[in-house]
Amino acid sequence: MTERPPSPSAPTIGPAIGDTGPEGRVVATTAQLTASIEDTLGCRLDEPTLEDLLLELDRHDYVDWVSVTRTGDHVWDLSDAPDRLGEAVAAAVVERLEPWLSSD
Repeated sequence: MTERPPSPSAPTIGPAIGDTGPEGRVVATTAQLTASIEDTLGCRLDEPTLEDLLLELDRHDYVDWVSVTRTGDHVWDLSDAPDRLGEAVAAAVVERLEPWLSSD
């Protein structure tokens, strides 16, 4: 079973996707992210699978889990996610290319 992040001391209600939280942060619930991705890409997603992916991304500091709504939905801070993921992809590409380039 997937390990869940600890619940905050006082659950809060998460804002709609695209709303900004404290300090202009972009936050959304797993359900909001699922709906947004489905609307944008036109494909169906399994919400529990997406939440498992988000939990794993949180463990590696690519997204930040910030709270839980009264209905139990996790709220995610996605503000720095594109930059963090982009840096990770760039580092992985460089790591793969360096041995290939040095062998020539």
